[in-house]
Amino acid sequence: MHVGGGSGALPGVRSWRSLLGVDRERFVREMWEAWSGGDFDTLSIALTADAQWRAVEDGPWNCRDRAQIIRVMRESRSERRAPSGTIEEITGLGARTLVGFRPDTPPDPDGWPLDDGIRYMVLSFRDDLVSEMKGCASRQVALDYAAAA
Repeated sequence: MHVGGGSGALPGVRSWRSLLGVDRERFVREMWEAWSGGDFDTLSIALTADAQWRAVEDGPWNCRDRAQIIRVMRESRSERRAPSGTIEEITGLGARTLVGFRPDTPPDPDGWPLDDGIRYMVLSFRDDLVSEMKGCASRQVALDYAAAA
């Protein structure tokens, strides 16, 4: 599935909870579409109030709550750095889900590392909402992180 714009909101969906209980893969794809398309109202519904967005290497750049995550995503979009690409993998691992996506644009040499052209992130869930997004340097690192839950 290639995503580069447009709203990911499903008609009539008022809560991501209805997606999570049915199909985690669909939830992840809809979340990606909302992020890529700039639908931050829909995206914020998917995050717990205290959700964290952690980089590959932890530091002061990590986001510590939903409001900060949405603010950073909005700023990235306004600077034309919104994500676009193809989701290559979604693997459910209990309370966590591994997501691999292939960006459309060439990577920044100082940016998020790619593993064979793919970026990996692990999503953690609490009460059917995303409580953490953790960037990982490789698929193996993502699998190890997910297993440590």
